[in-house]
Amino acid sequence: MTKVFVERTFTYPCPSKSFCVELLEKLDEELSLEAELYAELKHDKIVFRVIGLEPAVETSIARIRNFIVNYAQLSTLNPKRGISADQLMKMIRKSIPLNVLAEVLKRQGVAGVEVKNNVIYANVDINTLKSYAELVANALEKASNLKASQSLKHVIIAAIALFNISIQEIFEKLQLCGALNEEGELAVPWQKALDCIEELSREEFSRQDLIDTTTQ
Repeated sequence: MTKVFVERTFTYPCPSKSFCVELLEKLDEELSLEAELYAELKHDKIVFRVIGLEPAVETSIARIRNFIVNYAQLSTLNPKRGISADQLMKMIRKSIPLNVLAEVLKRQGVAGVEVKNNVIYANVDINTLKSYAELVANALEKASNLKASQSLKHVIIAAIALFNISIQEIFEKLQLCGALNEEGELAVPWQKALDCIEELSREEFSRQDLIDTTTQ
């Protein structure tokens, strides 16, 4: 069968210039295509040119259109009105525990944080919520192979996301806190264990700042 190279052009009307600038950035960062894509912002629209083998071009156009629809839907979301676990998963392409995300947000000073009926509420913009969700998702990945109870994993995920410390450091701090029982599981509520890790981490940062100051 003869391979047929084709070029297809289509346009997308911009609801605003800033929206389309962000859309183009996200397309470049997140969408992988089998065909060549050229996109240009002209006045109030994006002109897309897709070049390649005909089946790849048709598939790529469908993926681009689907990406735009999903991005447009996500851009209208407002954490103050609530973001469901499914909506969050579409944003970051991973499923994360909402209660851990909520705890991380609270400890970063975000107001209005609440989880109700698998929906998280917070007084932040959608991009900030997504950034913290990605932090939690990355922490979850680091702890994915760990054999531990759910509550212990919650502490570990939150501690990695908040303090960027290793799992070994977390266990060392939990032992210093007396938060682990003889079986190596949590002996206290996971939020209380996180309180102790936070306090120890703050003390370490303070000591390091003092050392840095005295050596200057």
